[in-house]
Amino acid sequence: KVNKTLTWNMAKLMLAEDGLAAVPHIPGNSSIERFLKATEGRVANKKLVSAVRDATRGFERVIEEHVGDRATLDLVIDGLPSPDSTGLEQSRKRAYLGNSGIYGVQTKVSLQSCLLAPNPDDPDQLDIVMLRGLIGVRRLRPSVRLPLIRTRQWSDAGQAIGSEPWVPIEEGATSPVLSRFNQGDVPHAEAVAVDGGTDYVIHPGPIGNRGAFDWYFGDMIRSGACRYRTDNDATGEFGLVIASPTETLVFDLIAHRDLSFVLDAECAVHAHLYTDRQVGGRFNDATLLPIHQRAVALPGSPPAVATRLVPRYREIHDYVFKRLGWDPKAFCGVRLEMKYPPLDSTVMQRFCLPEAPTSG
Repeated sequence: KVNKTLTWNMAKLMLAEDGLAAVPHIPGNSSIERFLKATEGRVANKKLVSAVRDATRGFERVIEEHVGDRATLDLVIDGLPSPDSTGLEQSRKRAYLGNSGIYGVQTKVSLQSCLLAPNPDDPDQLDIVMLRGLIGVRRLRPSVRLPLIRTRQWSDAGQAIGSEPWVPIEEGATSPVLSRFNQGDVPHAEAVAVDGGTDYVIHPGPIGNRGAFDWYFGDMIRSGACRYRTDNDATGEFGLVIASPTETLVFDLIAHRDLSFVLDAECAVHAHLYTDRQVGGRFNDATLLPIHQRAVALPGSPPAVATRLVPRYREIHDYVFKRLGWDPKAFCGVRLEMKYPPLDSTVMQRFCLPEAPTSG
């Protein structure tokens, strides 16, 4: 007899249209032999059965020669381009589970939403709002002390963007923490200044669901960047450092209708903290991971940002629009949603800046 798992794998193998996608479903030698014995007396062409046995032995020889074992082959296949995969899906899921145990913390959702509009006094400049959030954070060990949010900024020239400082969205606040939207047992966070930005470090606390929390940050900058390309900057980009093992990433770009070029952003995932000072800062940089995923348009104006993954998300956006005096109906958006983004990677959304209009 043939069990359900073997039958399912053989069916997937025979029906697969893509050879690489079929490889993980190829059973081991003993399972294939069991399948072949189950067909004895039912297959008229004995040469066909013999050919399957020969192909199985040949496949095992290829594995032994090139990668050593099936587990390593699965890792190699996981990183190769496939029409049915965004790249490294199995590796990312396994890494999420392993890193959760190693570092003693896990995050249900990491959120970043970048909102852009022309500055009302100088439309060539951009006003920028950055919303960040960690939803469903749980310690798995009480002694955890980790930087869960890392903020950085850069330009093509390797300089900090903007001439004005970043300030909290909440008027009069001394910290970008959006306390009014936080939920659960939110811990004390220590802001640690580092080269190029700030790390927000949580202190030890209770483990599991009873110590779980949702943690939101928001800051903004007026005239933070030029909307047109310059000699030093041809692109705009936003990145999110994955600082804790994360199940799902939600990364939105919300732009005024006059800034539609922002919504053509391309996604790239880099293996470590990435700035344009590293290896020329190009997408063929050696740190680029084989993860291929595009943002999708959010319906409507204002964009329909509400999602079950992020509690009170629409409410937070409404607060931002009111705080900045922006008309929500003048904005559109795109969303990148990614499962198991790699720990300590930087997920980028990058777009080309347009040429400045010529006068006269």
